[in-house]
Amino acid sequence: MGVSSIFGQVSPADPGSWRCAAIAGLAAVVSVGTVMATAPQVLVNTTPSEPPGLYLKSGMAPTLGRMVAFIAPDAAFPYADRRLSYLHRVPLLKTVAAGPGDLVCTLNSQLEIDGKARAPIAQVDRQGIALPHWSACRRLTADELFVFSDRVPNSFDSRYFGPVPQRAVLGVYAPLAVLTSGGR
Repeated sequence: MGVSSIFGQVSPADPGSWRCAAIAGLAAVVSVGTVMATAPQVLVNTTPSEPPGLYLKSGMAPTLGRMVAFIAPDAAFPYADRRLSYLHRVPLLKTVAAGPGDLVCTLNSQLEIDGKARAPIAQVDRQGIALPHWSACRRLTADELFVFSDRVPNSFDSRYFGPVPQRAVLGVYAPLAVLTSGGR
């Protein structure tokens, strides 16, 4: 397993590449403490719905295909209280799959965006516990984003808690150093 970073591939066999990535990571983490009044500059993602690793706040606008960090909406709870209680303290990191004006449908246990089938919607989680389900077919308003991850079938995303209000978005984040499988 290798690590991709903004400095290129970091290899376990090359101590120099690790030093460079470690120094950059340390500098980024130190900068987090100086700006925590707004949104964290660096996020650590440990979930498989987006590649695990470090993500740096970019300052870009949240648009289709970009990863955003956001506060879990109220509709994520009480399910998250039982299964994902950390969501009270830690923001979610997901990719924007639809934005203002896009038609999002979650009827018939299937996610469709602008008429294109994207993914099934599970009724229960791996332990058999019922998942919440945002059930609608409508265009997103000017202040809404629909976040979704197709990396894993059980991603807890807008299929289950609905669109994310833009005011809940902490920022757009880009990979700083992420784990890759097979050293790619």
